[in-house]
Amino acid sequence: MYAITIAIRMGLAFACRIYSRTFLLIGVSIYSLFVAKFSIADKNETEALAPMVVTARGGFAEPMASSPWATERIDADDMRLTARSMPEALSGLPSVLVQKTALGQSSPYVRGFTGYHNLLLVDGIRLNHSAMRSGPNQYWSTVEILGADRIELVRGPNGITYGADAIGGVVNIISENPHFADGGIFSQGEAFARISSAESSWTGRLEGEVSTKNWFVELSHAERSFGDLEGGRDIGKQLNTGYDTHGTNFRLARKLGEDSSLTFGFQRVFMDDVPRTHKTVDGLEWEGLSKGTEIWRRLDQERNLYYGKLAWEGAGGLADAGLLTFSFHQHGQERDRRREKSGTHLIDDKQGFDLDDLGFSSRFETEDPWGGRLAYGFECHLEDVSSFGSDLNNSSGIVRDYAQGPLAAEARHHRYAIYVNDTYEAASGWTFEPGIRFSSVRAELDRYYLKNSEISTIQNPETKKYDELIGSLRISKEIADGNFLFGGLSQGFRPPSLYDLTSTDETSAVESPNTSLDSETFLQLEIGLRNTAGNWKFMVSAYHTWINDMIVRSPIESGKSDVLKANGDGFIQGIEIELGYDWTSSWSSELSFSWMDGEVEQLLDDNATGTVSIDGRNYMPVDRATTRLMPIQAEFLTRYAPPASPWWGELSILAVDKADDLSLKDESDDSRIPTNGTPGYILFGLRGGRSIGENSAISLAAENLGDEDYRVHGSGLNGPGRNFIVSLSHSF
Repeated sequence: MYAITIAIRMGLAFACRIYSRTFLLIGVSIYSLFVAKFSIADKNETEALAPMVVTARGGFAEPMASSPWATERIDADDMRLTARSMPEALSGLPSVLVQKTALGQSSPYVRGFTGYHNLLLVDGIRLNHSAMRSGPNQYWSTVEILGADRIELVRGPNGITYGADAIGGVVNIISENPHFADGGIFSQGEAFARISSAESSWTGRLEGEVSTKNWFVELSHAERSFGDLEGGRDIGKQLNTGYDTHGTNFRLARKLGEDSSLTFGFQRVFMDDVPRTHKTVDGLEWEGLSKGTEIWRRLDQERNLYYGKLAWEGAGGLADAGLLTFSFHQHGQERDRRREKSGTHLIDDKQGFDLDDLGFSSRFETEDPWGGRLAYGFECHLEDVSSFGSDLNNSSGIVRDYAQGPLAAEARHHRYAIYVNDTYEAASGWTFEPGIRFSSVRAELDRYYLKNSEISTIQNPETKKYDELIGSLRISKEIADGNFLFGGLSQGFRPPSLYDLTSTDETSAVESPNTSLDSETFLQLEIGLRNTAGNWKFMVSAYHTWINDMIVRSPIESGKSDVLKANGDGFIQGIEIELGYDWTSSWSSELSFSWMDGEVEQLLDDNATGTVSIDGRNYMPVDRATTRLMPIQAEFLTRYAPPASPWWGELSILAVDKADDLSLKDESDDSRIPTNGTPGYILFGLRGGRSIGENSAISLAAENLGDEDYRVHGSGLNGPGRNFIVSLSHSF
């Protein structure tokens, strides 16, 4: 308790930067939790099954309470009510900022990292690829969460198990395990509908499944349509922000034994004409923001995933438990844009890419000679990428075909890795998890050019190779009943992707290929304490991440959109606190809090006295905040859910501080980030629901009750104003 008290005091000290209402909220909430601890009689303790997670150990289950990682588990019932997209289901979690470039383009920052510095998995299958953009990007929004059993988040570098990109964290969208009937044929299904007032949206999903003793088949399809997003009381309707999306999921499973199964699956998502408005004439001038000059910009995305998985347990020998996965991932993207040139000409340009990723992973666990559990595996991904680009002058009718699109016209990106990780509990009660991983990456650049001004000049083919050996040591111990101390040192790395090496367009900026970039490496020290026993629950974690050679984009010249890429060093550190208390069998409260700080080396445009010269211009290396550094955030939830009642209700309060610690790139992004930083805000919401019989349920939510005008830091549009959401589900 003393350690927790100290951690809470540290959190409150940092929270003093928030304006008075936020500080009062945190103080009163913590005080009320401590009062409840001593003034309310403990309810009759009932032992519930401990929640399990599989992501930290590469697909093998472990109790969430004793995991040596800072983990989160979001169950389906907690996210389907209000979460419009998969990234937004993570909103409010400690050290997670969900930036929204557009209504259909959301990307989470986890412990200060976003884009290709976080790893996205679907049922343990990697969706990250070498064409993924660096900053907040649109790819995470292509994952359909309706139908998922849960989302698991592992914070921090997990490079031993998952390799490149697992820096800020790993997010895994997990399907429910197949149901096999005891006998005969069993079938069931569900219809789900959701409407939202501020989004002018509707969602419909239909799912059906059939199972026998040894077979299971599931098919579902979801349709979503979003209109123009309604902002707060002063902003009103944000024009041309709506879009449509469609998602289909299919699974076929065969039970091979009591502890083994074979599963085949297919997922398809198509997002149609997703607008991005902050660089267009539909951008906002809220808090001094500048509108863009483009007429419109729209994006189509199609993603197909085919996979097969063989899983078993209890086989004995060197492969006592195993998971073999084959996958074929296809991702296509096309961006259409219209610009006005010289006030008289309209230029329509298109660019896009097509990527095929053939993947295989093998993961095994067995007993080690000294009484522990040994995990090891091999994986590879073979990517082929092609891209295209063109523009049309509507006045002259001249069409130009580019030699490439947003990245190399033709390239291959192959990665291979092998890892081993051991889990051993000593006689003292300490559990040690040492691990190492060797990765080899080969990038073959067949056709690419250097600048947009040289759209027909192809460079000579070039091959780049990156090898990396990293290690990790995680520890944990149950220091008291239900109290677990955890932490460790973990490395992560990320080699330059095809996007880093050959991109000429970063959507909000213009950049040039750079094939001399080095691999990024990261080292994180973390220590935390978790309690899961009794009515009182908490998790406190502190971390420090050393950044070495991170690929940083800096403005080439003040006031212009061109950027240059260079490797830079820095750090990110933070504190995360989660508190929970079950007041009675019906009432419970939760409070989460996070603080973060960090900086990384960048190149300041200083043509007179700079010490770094690039293309005849001088730059001064400076240490500035990392891009879109997350401000202080606190969320308070109180839930009423009587065990014998069909009703439940919840109050939520989200408080976010002003984000005014800006990178050089943030300062130049005046269509998304106000000059003095993004203002802080407090959002109040009410949610509730009722079961209707055994098979139906209705849920209601009222978000942003104060109709606040607000923006998540770095977003390209404002958040919804007062928003009413109705969800209906019916099982059959």
